[in-house]
Amino acid sequence: MASMVGAVGVNWGTMASHPLPPHKVVKLLKSNSINKVKLFDANSDVLQALSGSNIAVTVGVPNTLLRSLNSSKKAADSWVHDNVTRYMPNGGTVTRIE
Repeated sequence: MASMVGAVGVNWGTMASHPLPPHKVVKLLKSNSINKVKLFDANSDVLQALSGSNIAVTVGVPNTLLRSLNSSKKAADSWVHDNVTRYMPNGGTVTRIE
Protein backbone atom coordinates (compact mmCIF):
# COMPACT_ATOMS: atom_id res chain seq x y z
CA MET A 1 0.00 0.00 0.00
CA ALA A 2 1.50 3.31 -1.04
CA SER A 3 0.72 6.62 0.60
CA MET A 4 1.75 10.16 -0.12
CA VAL A 5 2.69 12.75 2.44
CA GLY A 6 1.72 16.33 1.63
CA ALA A 7 3.80 17.93 4.35
CA VAL A 8 6.46 16.89 6.81
CA GLY A 9 6.91 18.70 10.08
CA VAL A 10 9.28 18.49 13.01
CA ASN A 11 9.35 19.54 16.63
CA TRP A 12 12.20 21.93 17.42
CA GLY A 13 13.27 22.17 21.04
CA THR A 14 15.96 24.57 22.16
CA MET A 15 17.15 22.76 25.28
CA ALA A 16 20.28 20.91 24.19
CA SER A 17 23.83 20.55 25.41
CA HIS A 18 25.24 21.42 21.96
CA PRO A 19 22.59 23.36 20.03
CA LEU A 20 23.13 24.32 16.42
CA PRO A 21 22.77 27.98 15.48
CA PRO A 22 19.16 28.60 14.40
CA HIS A 23 20.12 29.73 10.87
CA LYS A 24 21.86 26.38 10.33
CA VAL A 25 18.82 24.47 11.55
CA VAL A 26 16.59 26.41 9.16
CA LYS A 27 19.00 25.58 6.32
CA LEU A 28 18.79 21.87 7.28
CA LEU A 29 14.99 22.01 7.43
CA LYS A 30 14.76 23.59 3.99
CA SER A 31 17.33 21.25 2.43
CA ASN A 32 15.24 18.32 3.66
CA SER A 33 11.96 19.80 2.40
CA ILE A 34 10.58 20.27 5.92
CA ASN A 35 7.78 22.81 5.61
CA LYS A 36 6.30 22.80 9.10
CA VAL A 37 7.91 23.17 12.51
CA LYS A 38 6.56 23.24 16.04
CA LEU A 39 8.41 25.32 18.61
CA PHE A 40 8.01 24.67 22.31
CA ASP A 41 8.64 28.32 23.16
CA ALA A 42 8.87 31.68 21.45
CA ASN A 43 12.65 31.77 21.21
CA SER A 44 13.50 35.05 19.47
CA ASP A 45 16.66 33.74 17.76
CA VAL A 46 14.76 30.77 16.34
CA LEU A 47 11.82 32.88 15.19
CA GLN A 48 14.17 35.38 13.59
CA ALA A 49 15.92 32.57 11.68
CA LEU A 50 12.55 31.22 10.51
CA SER A 51 11.28 34.63 9.45
CA GLY A 52 10.97 34.70 5.68
CA SER A 53 11.73 30.98 5.31
CA ASN A 54 8.20 30.04 4.16
CA ILE A 55 8.21 27.31 6.81
CA ALA A 56 4.91 27.14 8.71
CA VAL A 57 5.53 27.65 12.43
CA THR A 58 3.43 26.58 15.41
CA VAL A 59 4.56 28.37 18.57
CA GLY A 60 3.91 26.76 21.93
CA VAL A 61 2.96 28.78 24.97
CA PRO A 62 4.75 27.94 28.24
CA ASN A 63 2.51 26.02 30.65
CA THR A 64 3.11 28.65 33.31
CA LEU A 65 1.32 31.22 31.13
CA LEU A 66 -1.69 29.16 30.06
CA ARG A 67 -3.95 30.25 32.90
CA SER A 68 -3.26 33.97 32.52
CA LEU A 69 -3.49 33.92 28.72
CA ASN A 70 -6.73 31.96 28.87
CA SER A 71 -8.32 34.33 31.37
CA SER A 72 -7.34 37.60 29.69
CA LYS A 73 -7.69 38.42 26.00
CA LYS A 74 -5.54 41.49 26.62
CA ALA A 75 -2.75 39.34 28.09
CA ALA A 76 -3.01 36.89 25.18
CA ASP A 77 -2.93 39.70 22.61
CA SER A 78 0.07 41.21 24.36
CA TRP A 79 1.94 37.88 24.40
CA VAL A 80 1.28 37.34 20.69
CA HIS A 81 2.37 40.90 19.92
CA ASP A 82 5.57 40.60 21.97
CA ASN A 83 6.52 37.07 20.90
CA VAL A 84 5.09 36.43 17.45
CA THR A 85 3.94 39.46 15.46
CA ARG A 86 7.37 41.01 14.99
CA TYR A 87 8.49 37.93 13.07
CA MET A 88 5.66 38.20 10.57
CA PRO A 89 6.91 40.53 7.83
CA ASN A 90 4.32 41.84 5.40
CA GLY A 91 1.47 40.99 7.75
CA GLY A 92 2.38 37.32 7.95
CA THR A 93 2.49 36.57 4.24
CA VAL A 94 6.10 35.37 4.31
CA THR A 95 6.36 33.56 7.63
CA ARG A 96 3.31 31.46 8.40
CA ILE A 97 2.85 31.23 12.14
CA GLU A 98 -0.06 28.98 13.02
